[in-house]
Amino acid sequence: MRWFRRKRAEQPAVDPARQEALLADVRQRFGGHVPAPAHEQAAALAPLLRGDDGVAVATRIVHDTAEHAHAELRARAAARGLGLDRRNYRALYRQLGPDLQYRLADGGPPFHPYVHLPAALSAVDADVRRAMAVTDPNWLLIHTLELLDLTVSGWEFARVPVTADAAGLVSRLIAAATRMRLTEDEPPALPPGIREVMRTNRTLHVHDQTGAVVGTINVGAETRRSFLL
Repeated sequence: MRWFRRKRAEQPAVDPARQEALLADVRQRFGGHVPAPAHEQAAALAPLLRGDDGVAVATRIVHDTAEHAHAELRARAAARGLGLDRRNYRALYRQLGPDLQYRLADGGPPFHPYVHLPAALSAVDADVRRAMAVTDPNWLLIHTLELLDLTVSGWEFARVPVTADAAGLVSRLIAAATRMRLTEDEPPALPPGIREVMRTNRTLHVHDQTGAVVGTINVGAETRRSFLL
């Protein structure tokens, strides 16, 4: 894999204590314990993740969510005597099918996948150069693509419902990954699972909380349009 060629950027002025305070505030004011719809919470949270410390918190949300998901999937694979390639979650989902109905909300994730994570991705998308200066840009892109891979693979192979919140998250993941790739002169090659997704052309129905169809999503078409630039 090629690594990002890092461009010169101003040194970020980060304050770890302020970041921890912001993280505590974010967890207290937003999440599954709040009655407001997830998409409304995400929209209200995103503006708080600005500046060096706000964007640093946003990148931590992405990193920690991806690492938690990896640990959960690795444990489930190990319980079945299987290995796990985090660059290709799709292979594990294809092998296990409905037996692997993992969702990002499972296992007590550190952040709400449809509140904190979309807000974090919005913050990264809005200030991508700052985001790639306050963290390792390679891992930020890798983790974003991992989350995209496992979410879409769950839909296709494990019968995980395609909810409006999940579809919105996928669109955010694609947008943030696209912005990161466009920011660099030589972005790393896309991982195998994502390349396979790009070769698909499947339109899926998106459902609301009552099960009613509220739209459609074609991830293969979206990723081709975004990543083949």
